[in-house]
Amino acid sequence: TMSKRKANPTLPRKRRKKDKSELELEAALFATSATPSHPEVKDPSEIKDVPEDDWASLPNKMKEAKPAWVDEHDEEVKVDISAHTRLRKLRDTETESEITGTELTARLRRQFKKINQTNDLDWAKLPTQDDTKDGLESVVRTTRGLLAREGDDSNPIGLPPKEIKVVRAKDANMTERSQGVVRSVRFHPNGQVIMTAGLDKTLRLFNIDGLRNPKLLSVTLDGFPIYSSDFTADGRQVVCTSRRHHFYSIDVETGKVSRVPGIKGRRDKSFEVMAMARGPNNPYFAVIGNSGNILILDQKTKQYIFQLKANAPIANCSFSSDGYTLHTICEDGEIYRWDLRSRRCIGRHQDHASHRGTSIACSLDGSYYACGSSSGVANLYDYKSGQSSKVEPVKAFMNLTTPLDQLAFNSTGEILAMASSRAKDAFRLAHISSRSVFSNWPTIRTPLNYVTALEFSPNSGYLAVGNAKGRVLLYRLTYYSSA
Repeated sequence: TMSKRKANPTLPRKRRKKDKSELELEAALFATSATPSHPEVKDPSEIKDVPEDDWASLPNKMKEAKPAWVDEHDEEVKVDISAHTRLRKLRDTETESEITGTELTARLRRQFKKINQTNDLDWAKLPTQDDTKDGLESVVRTTRGLLAREGDDSNPIGLPPKEIKVVRAKDANMTERSQGVVRSVRFHPNGQVIMTAGLDKTLRLFNIDGLRNPKLLSVTLDGFPIYSSDFTADGRQVVCTSRRHHFYSIDVETGKVSRVPGIKGRRDKSFEVMAMARGPNNPYFAVIGNSGNILILDQKTKQYIFQLKANAPIANCSFSSDGYTLHTICEDGEIYRWDLRSRRCIGRHQDHASHRGTSIACSLDGSYYACGSSSGVANLYDYKSGQSSKVEPVKAFMNLTTPLDQLAFNSTGEILAMASSRAKDAFRLAHISSRSVFSNWPTIRTPLNYVTALEFSPNSGYLAVGNAKGRVLLYRLTYYSSA
C-alpha cells in the first residue's frame, strides 16, 4: 500500500480511526462526550451533522457548552483593587481591598455589561413562533413613544429625568493632546471621527474606537490660531476661521489645505465666529462680520453669496434643523431669526432678563432654541413662541453664574449642555422634557477643568468636552445605543 501511495500520490488516504484516549482528550478540550449515547452519532465530531429534528433527542451533555479550560490557580491569585486607580470602581464597598483572580474576572465582566448595557444581543436569538406572531402587535398596541426603552414605563417619552448614566471613556485626543486651549470640537457626520482645533494653530482628526482613538490627520496652520472650525455638511472638508480676514479649507481625505482670501470689497478683519448648516442638502455656512453683518457663504465653493444686517454687533449664531433658518444673538441680548431663502428677518425679540448675549443653540428636532447671557443664565425657548416680539422662555436655567459661552443640544433634543469657560468645572446637563438639571453628573471629582468646547456625537452616544489644558474628554451616554 505504501509503495502504491508513493507511486501515485493522488490516491485518497484512509481516515485513521480514533482510539479511546484520543476521544477522551477531545471530549475534555471541546466539551463533547467521549461515549456518545445517541444511536446515529458514532463520533463526537459528527454532532454537527445531526439533523435539526433529531437535535432535541441528543443528551444534555452534548447540548450544553462548557468551558474548554479553567485555570485552577485563579483562586490562589490575590489582586489589590484598592491600590490601582482604574480598579477601584470594581469595589463593592469602600473598605474592600483584595479579591481573587476569579472574582476579578467576574467583576470585569459585570463592569463591561454595565457600560454596554444598551448593546442587547437578543436580536441574535432565533425568534419563536410566539415572537413572530406578536411582532407587529407589540408595536401598534400602544401609543408610547418609540424612543422609550423596553420595560421603562416610568417615562414613556424617552430619556429619564433626574439622573443620567455617564461612563468615562479614553480621551478623544489621548494620542496627541493640543498644546493650547481647545476652541473647537466637532464629530464627523458618520460619528466615527472627531476633530479638535485650538489656539496651538493645529487641527487634528482622531478615529473614535474606544480603545486608543488613533490620530488620522494633523494639520498646522502657521500664524493662524483656530477659533472656530466645523465639518461641511457632506463631511468631506473642514473649514477653519480665526481673528484674520481670511480662512482655510482642509480636505479630510487628502489633507490638502486651501487658503480662502478675504471677501472682495469687504473690510472685515476677523472671522472668529462661524456656524455650519447641517444636512446633506444644506448649502450655506455663516460667518460673523463687523458691525452686525452676517456673511452667508457656499459650503462647496466657499464663495460669498449675500449678507444680512442686524442693529447691533452679533455675539453668536446657529442654524436650525432645516438649514435655511439662522438664529443670531446680539451683544445687547436681542435675538433675530433669518430666512435665508427670502434673505430677510422673520422674527426678533429680546432675550429675557439678558443684558448681554453670549451664545445661542438650536435643537436638531426643530422644537427649541436656547440663549446664554453674561450672567450665566440659559433661557430655553419654544420655536412656536418665537414669532411674537414679546417672548417668554419656557425655562430659565440659573445653575451657572459666569458668562455662558458654550451651548449644545444633543441630536434628539432631549439634553442641553451648558458651560462657561470663565469658571472651573462650570458645566451642566439639562433634561429638556422635565425642565430640570441632572443632579448626579458632573460630580466634584469630574476632571472638567475650564470647559472651552463641547459637542454631542450624531447619535448622542458620546459627549466630547474640550478644556483649557488641551484635553478633549470623552464620555459615553449609555442610554443611547450608538455614537
